[in-house]
Amino acid sequence: MTPAQQLRRDIETCELPHSMFVEHLTALKRRIDDALAGFAPKVIRVPGPSGVGKSSLIANLSRDYPETRIEGRRHVPVLVVEVPHSATAKLLPKSVLRALGIQVPGSMTAGAMFDLMVTQLRLARTRVVIFDEISHLVDEGSRVPPRAASDWLKMLADALRMTLILFGIPRLERLFSANEQLRRRACPALNFLPYDATIVEEMVAYNSCVANYARLFSAAGYPIEVPTRVLTQQSYLLTGGLVGVLADFVRELASCMANEAPRAITYADCRKAAGYVSHAGSPHRLAFQDSDVDDAGVEPAALKQAYVHVLTSNATSVPVRKKSGGKQ
Repeated sequence: MTPAQQLRRDIETCELPHSMFVEHLTALKRRIDDALAGFAPKVIRVPGPSGVGKSSLIANLSRDYPETRIEGRRHVPVLVVEVPHSATAKLLPKSVLRALGIQVPGSMTAGAMFDLMVTQLRLARTRVVIFDEISHLVDEGSRVPPRAASDWLKMLADALRMTLILFGIPRLERLFSANEQLRRRACPALNFLPYDATIVEEMVAYNSCVANYARLFSAAGYPIEVPTRVLTQQSYLLTGGLVGVLADFVRELASCMANEAPRAITYADCRKAAGYVSHAGSPHRLAFQDSDVDDAGVEPAALKQAYVHVLTSNATSVPVRKKSGGKQ
């Protein structure tokens, strides 16, 4: 394997234990452990923009609570269900059954399918169901009214005394605003937001993510010869604080080195890699577009604009909170 291939492999397999991810993972595992121990079930929702790291959370939870066999019987303590686009009352239980590996005939009624789903979840001794992309239930033009969709979730939680963890973009809040009974069964939203450029501690954490990736490049013989401040600020313009988009950028940067012997990575290389990444920040200030690294410093207002654009483009209100540690 060449140094460039090793670099790409290291980047592809890297999981950053960044602070927001660890905080949310810890909170969710506590709820899952409670459910598995037989304590009262809860409904937990994790709204956040695309690219913030929700899929990585789900992957880690799925890995930490795997399917097993106990005395020859299948045991699926935590089941991950992907909610399809344009889901209906019939497709929801069908999606759960598919996640359990059970195929059902298309002629089965919605009521019969719900009953079969409940039976199979009991047989699998499932205590927690994680719904990925639950916000599909309240997409524009959805065939399931928010009240009907939230009633279905409440009915599932009640029928099996089961903990539900709901992931999706912030639109999923419509499920809770439409159903006061579901709200009462739920914890406050566990919001998963990008790193905020106006909060010093959050920018320190974001910079730590950038630095961790930079160390992988240096270790492979491809040091990034861009000042740390510039690399952090320019990548933030691209990502708006979304670590998932940052991961896309560093993967593209490593890919650009595929046919290169070990050498220093320049600002021009970063500009080229950024051109292959969907720009998440504000379209009014694109990343790595300055002609020279010496002119690439970014004013705080532009960083804030990148963050706000990510939130507003994902139908998320900008949080009102005090800046800790002084101004960024």
